[in-house]
Amino acid sequence: MKIAYFQLALSMAFVGANVAVGKIIVEDVPIFLFSEIRFLIALLFLVPMMLISRPQAVKLQKSHWGYLILQSFFGVFLFSVLMLYGVRFTSATAAGIITSTVPAIIALLSFFFLRERMSAPQAISICLAVLGISIITFQTNSSTLESPLFLLGNVLVFGAVISEALFTIFAKKLSAVLTPIQMATGVNIIGFIFFLPFSIKEAITYNFLDLDLTVYLLIVYYAITASVLSFVLWYKGVAKVSANIAGIFTGFIPITATLVGIGLLKEPFGLNQLIGIMCVLGAIYLGTRGTETKEMDQSSQHSKTYH
Repeated sequence: MKIAYFQLALSMAFVGANVAVGKIIVEDVPIFLFSEIRFLIALLFLVPMMLISRPQAVKLQKSHWGYLILQSFFGVFLFSVLMLYGVRFTSATAAGIITSTVPAIIALLSFFFLRERMSAPQAISICLAVLGISIITFQTNSSTLESPLFLLGNVLVFGAVISEALFTIFAKKLSAVLTPIQMATGVNIIGFIFFLPFSIKEAITYNFLDLDLTVYLLIVYYAITASVLSFVLWYKGVAKVSANIAGIFTGFIPITATLVGIGLLKEPFGLNQLIGIMCVLGAIYLGTRGTETKEMDQSSQHSKTYH
């Protein structure tokens, strides 16, 4: 179980770090074109990985294809568009912290769609994560709040939060059918198709020779971490835990987004950010601790049954 926790945490840490990286890239590269290049690079890694692993062939039913397409639409297409446009108008730190609401959204959706129950520690952890975002959202930063587009950026990022939550729900539906590499490859292929018509229009008028080498390297880094490592690690982890527990680990998004935003973009860091991060860490601890206790009790009862 600890391995699953590590996989989920590392996956979301990559997502959070890429909030600031994506903000840098979209200053020079159109969003749809950047996303298309990202998926192309990712597939250059994922397709050979899938061929080498030689996973068992799976005959997908119509419902399976539906979940795969929905994963790609919400978790890849819509999430990318909303997040990348959102960080254009708001700070990487604010965007990262807004994603603290993902655990709450996932918990609600998993209750309605997957019929997963929440323990008391899990419920408290969700409240703690929401408290973290509230503390940071209401900080006073005049240079940011004066921008009329600040609110629009935050609304777009919150839309990305809902998309990420739906992605997790649909991923859970397929976790017992496809391997992590199969799902990651399939989602990236469909994402590539979604972005193709929009990216062609942007590519026609874009001058690739003007792009700095550093930005090219950041695109490669983003593609490998966001579309390969993050997807595979998340799928591996979510197959072993419930969706609402997996959702708690999305708390690593605001932590890494804040830290990278401070280090890379020189964004301000104050007491509110620190308290918010501590709330998120506390939420992760409570949520996973509650799960481990429950699983130990179930294991004990199972043992008594056979003795």
